[in-house]
Amino acid sequence: MTTMIHKWSRISSHPNRRGWRHSWQVDEVMGLMTIDRLNVLRSVSIFAGTPDALLAEISAVLEELRFQAGEQVFSKGDLGESLYIIAEGQVRVHDDARTLNTLGAGDIFGEMSAPDPEVRSASITALTDAQLLRLERGPLYRVIAQRSEVAQGIIHVLVQRLRGRLREMNEDFQYMQQFAKLTAAAAAIEAGVYEPECLDDVAARTDALGQLARLFQRMERAVSAREQRLRHEVAELRIVIDEARQASKVAEITETEYFQRLRGQASQLRDIMERTDTLLVRS
Repeated sequence: MTTMIHKWSRISSHPNRRGWRHSWQVDEVMGLMTIDRLNVLRSVSIFAGTPDALLAEISAVLEELRFQAGEQVFSKGDLGESLYIIAEGQVRVHDDARTLNTLGAGDIFGEMSAPDPEVRSASITALTDAQLLRLERGPLYRVIAQRSEVAQGIIHVLVQRLRGRLREMNEDFQYMQQFAKLTAAAAAIEAGVYEPECLDDVAARTDALGQLARLFQRMERAVSAREQRLRHEVAELRIVIDEARQASKVAEITETEYFQRLRGQASQLRDIMERTDTLLVRS
């Protein structure tokens, strides 16, 4: 990391005077020109409406920092007492491998630790070559004391970040709830009490969880259809088996000696009855 600490000249004389020209030349060599820094500050939301005269004073106490792509600005857990303004490039806000946000030119970060020194809640790493302007807590307090709108701007940024984190927490909570529905559905299938519509809201998601829920539903429908076909085939097989059993029992009965004697006796009885009928007709 290349660090440039450069206090701008507070000379308020006309640009044609020697002192102003000298300050301008130093800025061109060592970092952003004065007009560029002022434009950067004007683009920052917390300084909206701040007069240029005060912005010039703020720029005088800024510390210029340069980071190469992949270089870390600070780590989660580091003690922080300053906020950072991104003049050029992009940075990644992350917690280990999890990306929380991506910030670019005109954005600020570290604003929570500047008014109330505390350990950093996330790490910051340059995504591209980046040029940052750092404002320490002391100078920031002096600016806030002179311009209440700067404090209001910081509060506004903090509220926006807090709302964003609350939304993320709510989304994470909903995600966990809907993921739990998947595991509950699997248990319901095993218990035989699964209801297909229980995953409709999860399947409506457009992310990987929704895709998993839709796949789960398709697999459940396929398994259910196969089970129904199998039950039908088993029922038909039982009918065939029952008929075969009945035929087998009939065969066992008809093939016994007792049944054969009964059959012979029945045949003799029929013959006797036929002869009797014939005699009665003749008489």
